[in-house]
Amino acid sequence: VKVAIQIQSDRLRNEAQADNEEFLKNLGENIQKIIKEQVKEQVKTSYAVAADLSEMELKKILIEKMEGNKSIHRSNEPKNLYKALVEAYESDKIILDTYGDTVTLKRRRDDDADKDEEPFA
Repeated sequence: VKVAIQIQSDRLRNEAQADNEEFLKNLGENIQKIIKEQVKEQVKTSYAVAADLSEMELKKILIEKMEGNKSIHRSNEPKNLYKALVEAYESDKIILDTYGDTVTLKRRRDDDADKDEEPFA
């Protein structure tokens, strides 16, 4: 009787272990699928946000990031790139202040034409 109970107990333990392993495998696969979907959505969201920002806004953000990184002042190349970016931003700002609505309307038309194109991969 003890042997029969032990055999039955071992069989049930093995079945439970197999069920647990299958459950953990499925859980891992589902977690990976969820993570992949979330990453895809974040990439789409990031692209949408970047696409909505104007070139001038992007320049301003880049300038702020570069100003926060003090290493740009250590060598000439980053310093020169930073200066060129600031000059381009200032030029854009002057043009926008001077011609405001005309530039904005032209940009919107250009953007509408670009919407038909595929985004970069």
